[in-house]
Amino acid sequence: MKRLLALGAVLVLAVSGCSGKKDSGGDGGQSGDAVALLTDAKKTVDEAASVHIVLAGRDLPDNAQTLASGDGVATHAPAFKGKLTVRAGGSPIDAQVVAVGSKVYAKLPFTPSFIELPPSQLAGLGAPDPAILLDPAKGLTSVLPTLKDPKIKGETRQGSKVLTEVTGSVQGKSLQGIFPKAPADQDFPSSFKIDKDAKQLVSATITGPFYDGATSSYDVTLDKYGEKVEITKP
Repeated sequence: MKRLLALGAVLVLAVSGCSGKKDSGGDGGQSGDAVALLTDAKKTVDEAASVHIVLAGRDLPDNAQTLASGDGVATHAPAFKGKLTVRAGGSPIDAQVVAVGSKVYAKLPFTPSFIELPPSQLAGLGAPDPAILLDPAKGLTSVLPTLKDPKIKGETRQGSKVLTEVTGSVQGKSLQGIFPKAPADQDFPSSFKIDKDAKQLVSATITGPFYDGATSSYDVTLDKYGEKVEITKP
């Protein structure tokens, strides 16, 4: 009987210890870890001399002028050099784009050389001035500190990297710097994959009503952090 009582006491202590550990974790701890990851990822982007960015839209409405895709290098000059594709009336229009000195220059399929585009024309197409993609206050990283209900979803492997996925909702007003047509009062479910060791944002997916009458998604990947790049007026 004494042995049974002793065994019961050990079991009670063990269960109490386990339940205590569980209670000390929970969503609060997970949220804190997620915020720390997002903060580190923003700091790395904000301090990088340049970042290669690839953007692709999904489920875009055919009857709207939309930003379909982009691929280029952005710096904190601020500047950008690469390609943007917009869709107007369902037809894609590819443009070589250089943004530098607060001006945007584009070479369109029907123009023999680069022409200057006013920011209002880009905004009408749903595209930002690409030079601000790395702007800490308006660019891609501006959405990270304001992510609502951030949580760590889990980890995935990408080659030799182990990426931690953080989910939450981005407020529309935080997106308007990079997606001018995003409604300010809407929330956009989002996920961010972060290389915890390098403290780098590797990819992001943002979904929501970017355009009237449709729920669309944008997938963004970031790599080649800190490469030396010189971007000049074409």
